Amino acid sequence: MSSTIFSGNSRYASDFQSIIDRSVAIASLPLTQLQEQRSNTASEQTAISSLSTKFSALRTALDNIDSSTTAAPTATLSESSVARVTAASGSLPAEMNLEVINLGSYSTALSKDGLTTITDPTAQSITADTVVTLTVNGVPMEILPPVGSLNALAQAINEKGAGVQASVVNIGSPTAPDYRLALRSSDLGAVTIDLSDSTGSLATQYATGTNAQYKVNGFPATAVESNSRKVTIAPGVTAELVAVGSTDISLAMDGTKLQDYISAFVTAFNAAATEIDTHRGEAGGALSGQSLPTELGAALRQLMKYESSGSVISNPADLGLSLDKQGQLQFDTSTFATAFADHPDVVRSFMGGESSGGFLQSMKSTLDTVDGLSGGGVLTDASTQVAKTLATEDNQIAEMQTRIDVMSTNLKERMSAADAAIALLEQQVTLITGLFDANNSSSSN
Repeated sequence: MSSTIFSGNSRYASDFQSIIDRSVAIASLPLTQLQEQRSNTASEQTAISSLSTKFSALRTALDNIDSSTTAAPTATLSESSVARVTAASGSLPAEMNLEVINLGSYSTALSKDGLTTITDPTAQSITADTVVTLTVNGVPMEILPPVGSLNALAQAINEKGAGVQASVVNIGSPTAPDYRLALRSSDLGAVTIDLSDSTGSLATQYATGTNAQYKVNGFPATAVESNSRKVTIAPGVTAELVAVGSTDISLAMDGTKLQDYISAFVTAFNAAATEIDTHRGEAGGALSGQSLPTELGAALRQLMKYESSGSVISNPADLGLSLDKQGQLQFDTSTFATAFADHPDVVRSFMGGESSGGFLQSMKSTLDTVDGLSGGGVLTDASTQVAKTLATEDNQIAEMQTRIDVMSTNLKERMSAADAAIALLEQQVTLITGLFDANNSSSSN
């Protein structure tokens, strides 16, 4: 019988091939088992990765709640035309009144009459000097503008940052322009402004400014004066004065945003709980029978076990958060809305912050036992371990495959040699048999 492997083509070639195939198959049994084990490990890695994604979403939802509880209160004005009010993070809720008595005004000056009439501010200037002096409140400052351009002079003054803003304006007609250098103080109040060169003063001050005046809750009796229309009316609370008048200001936490973030947390919590449940029971997923699903489920339940000594709000249930029999988190938004409307400061105190105590810090500490970035988290450790196991199994599979390949090659070489030797003997037998046959035939004749 012939064989595609052996050159001898003896009658035993197929038997030799069967021996090789069977030997390789027997040697491959441990490899097949290892490959199946590797496939199971890969499934575990996929399951752990999916759980990590769910807990990452849960941590993000917790971070959003934390940012909401420390966010700035929202300002509501009875007369929004009087001022624009903003509050920084950490500002306290408050009720106050702001009375704008005077918006104040800026000091202004204009380049003098009698100077060269400027019809092209890009090519002409009111001075030929390479140095001019800007004097603000009696303090002189040297300005070095490029020669020959009123625009360049205005730009040089603005770049000096001397408390004066310069611009170029046309006080002539469209057909007979008369461009002037206009100067305005950056601050409100009685600011004096002058501009001069070697020939003398180049500007005339047309207006002397006044300070803004306002009162907060009717104080002080003589009003507060400010050289800016942006004023601080409470710690972290800024008002931009817009018009003369009075407005009541209410600074309150935004309960709607906090409620939305808690709802998102509940959704993330239940997604993680559902994912864990897929790995429980006889028909469970890749992690069925392992301790990891049990540990993760216990961590989720621990999130809702926080207790405080508060008389109004002492546990998550007082905010409408509770676990059902299936381990799913329920959120009664009406309970939360009522608690926040009646006791916003108490709710905020109960929630606390991830780094400042309270419910949020307790939940963060529990999540750290799951996916702590510094190690020690059961999910983080499981992910690290399964990655190491996969790497080890890949190396073992590669080494075992190499040994099988070497064995197969050696068997082929030996069986090929045996086949060739037998084929040669068969040829010799055929030759000798032929000779005997020929001799017997000749004798008979």
